[in-house]
Amino acid sequence: MLKFCPKCGSSVQEKMPFCTNCGSELNYSGTQEDIPVKPEPDKLKKGGRKTQYLLIAAVFIIFLVAALGYLFSQSSLSLQSDPVGAGVYLNSEFRGITPCVIRNLLPGEYLLEFRHDRYPPWQKNITVTLGKAKTINADLSDNIIPEVKVTCISDEVIKNTTGEIRCIYKKGGAVTLSGTAVRPHPKENPNVTISVYAQGTILPIKTQSVTILSDNTYNISVDSITLPSGNYHLVASIPSGQKSAVAFTIESQENTNIRILRQIVEDYHKIHTYSIYDYFVCADMAKDVWNIVETQGMQALLVAGNIKNPDADWKDYDHAWVIVETAPRQWIALETTGGFLVEKKENPNYYRGIFFENPKDLKTNMDLRRDHNNQIERFATIFSKYNTKVSEYNSGLDYYRSLADSYNNKYVGQKLTIAEYQESVRVKNTLDSEQLKLVQLKAELDQLTFTYNNEKQIMDRITAQMNDLAAKGVVLMNS
Repeated sequence: MLKFCPKCGSSVQEKMPFCTNCGSELNYSGTQEDIPVKPEPDKLKKGGRKTQYLLIAAVFIIFLVAALGYLFSQSSLSLQSDPVGAGVYLNSEFRGITPCVIRNLLPGEYLLEFRHDRYPPWQKNITVTLGKAKTINADLSDNIIPEVKVTCISDEVIKNTTGEIRCIYKKGGAVTLSGTAVRPHPKENPNVTISVYAQGTILPIKTQSVTILSDNTYNISVDSITLPSGNYHLVASIPSGQKSAVAFTIESQENTNIRILRQIVEDYHKIHTYSIYDYFVCADMAKDVWNIVETQGMQALLVAGNIKNPDADWKDYDHAWVIVETAPRQWIALETTGGFLVEKKENPNYYRGIFFENPKDLKTNMDLRRDHNNQIERFATIFSKYNTKVSEYNSGLDYYRSLADSYNNKYVGQKLTIAEYQESVRVKNTLDSEQLKLVQLKAELDQLTFTYNNEKQIMDRITAQMNDLAAKGVVLMNS
C-alpha cells in the first residue's frame, strides 16, 4: 500500500521512515485521498500583485534615499577658531582651514584637531549625530604654555667660563634687545615688563613696558647714557609670572680697550712658548704683541726694563714688554711672556725703563745691547791681558833693577880679577837680555794700552747711544 507524505503529499514506500522529497518524518498512515489538495493559483491575479509590490518597493527606496540624503546633509560641523587660519583635521585627515563647514559626515565619534603655527595643537573628541548640525568655536590659546624670551643684539658678544652669553655695548649707546612672548591668552595684557638691574643688586635701576607685536615678538632699546660702565642683567617678564634674563655690559672706551688687550695677550700666550728668561727672547715676543695691538688702532710702546729692581739702570735691564694707552694718559702694561695685564699699582716697575716707539727702535737697542755685551767680553779679555802684561813688566823691571844694582855695586869702578871680570861680563849679558825683554814687554804693553783705549772708545760710543735711546724713551713716555 502506498503512503503519502503529510507535508508535501509525495508518495513514498510504506516502510520508508522519511520522505524522499522533503525529508519529513513519515508517521502518517492515511491514503492518498486523505492528503489535502492545494488549489491552483490564479495566474493572472498573481502577476498583477507582483507588479504592484515592485512599484511600492521602488517608491519606498526612493523615499528612503531622499530621507537619508537629507539627514546626511544635515550632519555637519561648523568650525571656527580664534585666531582664524587653523588647519582642521578629523581623525588626522585634513578637512579645511578655519572658518569652514564640513558636511555629509557619517554619524559617529571623531577626533577634532586644530593646528596653528603659533599655538599648540587644540584637540577634542566629538560625536556626530545623523541629521544634526554642530557648531564648535575653539580658542586656540586654551593650550598655550606661557613663556617669554629675550635676546641681546650686539656686534660684540662674549661667553664667560660658565657659559653665560654677555653682550657688550659702548657707553652712551643704546642697549638693543629682542624677544618673543606667548601669553596665557591673547586678550590679556599684551605687554612685557622690562627691568634692568646692576650686577649684584636686587632693586631695578629702571623698568618699562614693551608692547608685544601681533606675531608674538617684541623689540626694545634701553638708553645707556644714564647707566655707568659695568655689568647688568635685564629681566623680561609677563603677567603670568614667566621670566627670562640676559646679561650685558656697558663699556667705556678704556674698558673696551682693556678687554681687547687682555684677550690679545691671553691668546698670544696660548700659542707661544717662553723658553728662557732672556731679554732678547722677551723682546721678540713683545714686538709680536706690539704689532697685534697696533692693528687695533691703539697707541702702544715697547719697554725694556727690570721688573724686579726699581733701581736698575739700562745695563741691568733683562726684560721687555708692551705698554698701551687705553685712555688719554692712562696706560696698561702687557706681560707678553706671561699672558696677562699689569696695572701700575700692582707693579710700578712695569712703568719704568726705556720706551720705544716702534720695533725698529727696540731692534736698535737690542743690537746695541748685543754689541755692548760683546764689547764687555772683549774689553774684559783685553783688560785681563793688559793687567797680566803690566804685572809681567813690573816683575821684569824689578828683576832688572835688582840685577843692575848688584852689577853696579859689585863690578862698576872696582878692580876685578880675571874670574870676576868674566863673571861681570856674564852679568852684563844678563842685564842686556833682561833689558831687551823689558823693551819687548813695554811694546806689548803699549799695544795693549792702545787696544784697550780703542775698545774703551767703542764702549763709550755704545754707552752714549744706549743713553740717548733711554733719554728718548723717557721723553716719549712723558709727551
